[in-house]
This record gives sequence, C-alpha cells and structure tokens, in this order.
Amino acid sequence: MENENTNYVVYLIELAQSGRKNAFFDLCGINLRNVFTTAYRLIPDIERAQKITLQTFLIAWENISSFDTKNSYAIWLKGITVKFAIRDLLKYGDVSNKITDKTFFAYDYEKIENLIITLPNEDRIIFVLHDLEGFTYEEIKNFLEDQSTDEIKSKLLAIREQLMTKMKL
Repeated sequence: MENENTNYVVYLIELAQSGRKNAFFDLCGINLRNVFTTAYRLIPDIERAQKITLQTFLIAWENISSFDTKNSYAIWLKGITVKFAIRDLLKYGDVSNKITDKTFFAYDYEKIENLIITLPNEDRIIFVLHDLEGFTYEEIKNFLEDQSTDEIKSKLLAIREQLMTKMKL
C-alpha cells in the first residue's frame, strides 16, 4: 500500500514520537474527520462513533513511538478504528435497526445547514473554514486579521457549543 504521508505529517509524527503532545494533537486534527467518518459508517450511532474515535486516538498516542513513517498514518488510524468498531459491534450489537426513517438524515442535514447559515458572519466564516473546509487557525487568522489565534479557537468552541445546543432543540 502506498505511503500517503506528506512531509508535514511525517514531521508531526516525528515530533509526537519524541513526546510532543501538541504535534500529536495536530495529527488528530488532521485525521479527526476521517476517523469519525469511518467509525460512524461502521456504527451509525453518533455517541458510539465518538467513543470509538476517542479510543482510536488514545491508542494511537500510546503506540506512536512504534509507528513507522514508511507506512500510511491515515491507514494505520483507520485500522485501529475498524478494530474498535468491530469490538463495539460484538459487544453491543448492530444499530441498523435503530435507523428506520431516512428522512431523518435529510432533515438533520437541512437543519445543520440552516443553523450554519444563521450564524453571524464572522462566526460562520470561522466555523466553515475550520470545521468544513479544514483551514488551520493560522490560515483563518490571515483572513480575519483582527483576531488572534487564541480568539479564533475560543470562538470556534463557543460556536460548536451553540450549534450543538440548537441541534438538540
């Protein structure tokens, strides 16, 4: 299998292997969407998929020192995710019987889109650029020059909380 690691990913892996937690957090950020998507596709239950995602990153941190950068980091993470998903399915059973109405997903998606659209402009820009488009805090700071990286991070946390609260209503 082809190694998909970029120089930046290899650099972050090497820093993480030397004990730098921030480098590992950056690796998590880079791979979070893919790991969660894999978990959710295997177990279509958000809470269970979130737990599997967290377990994946915990195991990855515990084993990062033995990871060989000649291998694909993303595929290694997916392998861990699949193992945890299978264990979860064996332990708790399949959840496919819980999904009976596909219109729920269309409604849910539409609701999320509407909530994003109603965010104030700056909040919407921060959320869309970071969470949907994958821009880094530094890249977003280049667009919003009056905001510091820490302010962007704080606002993003508040925006996510606000959206999650509104989704539950």
